Amino acid sequence: MPSMVVATEPKAEQRAPLTRDRIVHAALRYIDTHGLAGLSMHKLGAELNVKAMSLYKYVANKDDLLDGVVEELWLEVEHGAPAQADWRDGYRSFARALRDMVYRHANAATLITSHVSMPAASLRCIRTQIAAASGNGVPEDRAYAWLRTITSYALGTALNDVAWGAGQETCQARTVAELLRAGIPPDLAEVAEIFCGQADAEAQFELGLGLMLRGIDT
Repeated sequence: MPSMVVATEPKAEQRAPLTRDRIVHAALRYIDTHGLAGLSMHKLGAELNVKAMSLYKYVANKDDLLDGVVEELWLEVEHGAPAQADWRDGYRSFARALRDMVYRHANAATLITSHVSMPAASLRCIRTQIAAASGNGVPEDRAYAWLRTITSYALGTALNDVAWGAGQETCQARTVAELLRAGIPPDLAEVAEIFCGQADAEAQFELGLGLMLRGIDT
């Protein structure tokens, strides 16, 4: 009698093992897809096909998990902003890397400012840019002050852009006309159309960044 091949379910041990990195990456993917408010240890466990209690072997609690997500966001910035021969180019790449990270992870990026955490990746980013500037004759206190300002500018504009629907034809997914209160005079409606409706978020960011960097007097 011919033998029969019986299909079997994959064994549990054949699944990718849980690690802190795998859990953090899954959390970031979940936030990207479903939003930060929807994240829970129970839902994350379901995403990983494990019981929520299994996660606590690798993350102490939800705050620890979010610390890991913030670290992951900064790692992306770090990889996108290596030191440059011209420190101004380095500052520029740092600002763009911050902005790109916010655009990629619009749901998670608010953790950078709302979740009080300074992971090692963020400090390495800062150290890299400061070392390049100070190594080219910029006084260290000025290098820090300028980098703080550029960081605030890059994060602030990017977070504002995603809140208002960056990439849309107008500053929100709605038309400019829908943003106006009833009775707005036509001349003011025209101002709104030009100021908001004709805005190019990327060009505006580059304009501001260029003005800041050119205005630095070493």
